[in-house]
Amino acid sequence: MFFANLHDDIGNDIYEHRFQEPNRLDEFHYPRFKQGKMKFSAIVCCFSGSEDWKAMMNTVLYVERKIQESRYFSFREDKEIQVFLAVEGMCGIQEEVEVKIQWLYEHHVRLGSLCWNDENALAIGAKKGNKPLTEKGIRVIKEMNRLHMAIDTSHCCEWNFYDIARVSKEAIIASHSNVKALYNHYRNLSDPQLQVVKAKNGLVGAICVRWFVKKKEDKATLQDYIEVIKYLKETIGVKHIALGFDFMDYIEGMEESNVIGIQDITEIGNIAAALKENGFQEEEIEKICFQNAVDFMKSYL
Repeated sequence: MFFANLHDDIGNDIYEHRFQEPNRLDEFHYPRFKQGKMKFSAIVCCFSGSEDWKAMMNTVLYVERKIQESRYFSFREDKEIQVFLAVEGMCGIQEEVEVKIQWLYEHHVRLGSLCWNDENALAIGAKKGNKPLTEKGIRVIKEMNRLHMAIDTSHCCEWNFYDIARVSKEAIIASHSNVKALYNHYRNLSDPQLQVVKAKNGLVGAICVRWFVKKKEDKATLQDYIEVIKYLKETIGVKHIALGFDFMDYIEGMEESNVIGIQDITEIGNIAAALKENGFQEEEIEKICFQNAVDFMKSYL
């Protein structure tokens, strides 16, 4: 059983270690990917709201180069692990939006979210408030459609979510989100939002960060995470479920951010076993853990 991940912030980790560990992708992350049988993944560059366009370019260019130099990772299927670049937040895009989206696309970015938890010239994060998508944000969505770049709604506010769904002529995904019906976190999706993702032929990547599963102090478990996947199956069907782990264990102070039982990428095999114990068929497990994400994203690569 192999795995695919719609959200992994290691782009920032690679960039932040560029001086002291210039080979961090191959020397630190590859052994963990190999142990976890991760074969297909987003490598995300997250921009939290303070970065300008130059900072965005520098990060994307560096991470792109490290992937191109890697012995194990590739944008194509010619090495052990296939990856694609994603940007989480576009705070550095304030003018010439079409030109800058085109630049991101030319540098292997195939998935993008307009904001993180911030408010910027394009959109506003769910943590920050609830407003319409801006005129520039609408232009970004149209340009992403034109280029055939996948659109991620995981961090945007509810108003932005529905605006994006209305404007986009293509599928939308929530790469790392859970469900409000089980835990009312501001970034989890309501049942009507889940139905929109389904109607747009998109995916929800279930996130295993514990405070999206239960209250932070409640120490969510692997079974709690499986309950999220079970709910998604009942609500939108297996076809629209993927995994968006958002591991942070390699960040100082965040070592125990994920649910008990899948604390890091090396433990993701526990998910397949737990799904089987909860009555999922082998074909369903394969789709959720790997094939749905691969089939969806490969149409953008």
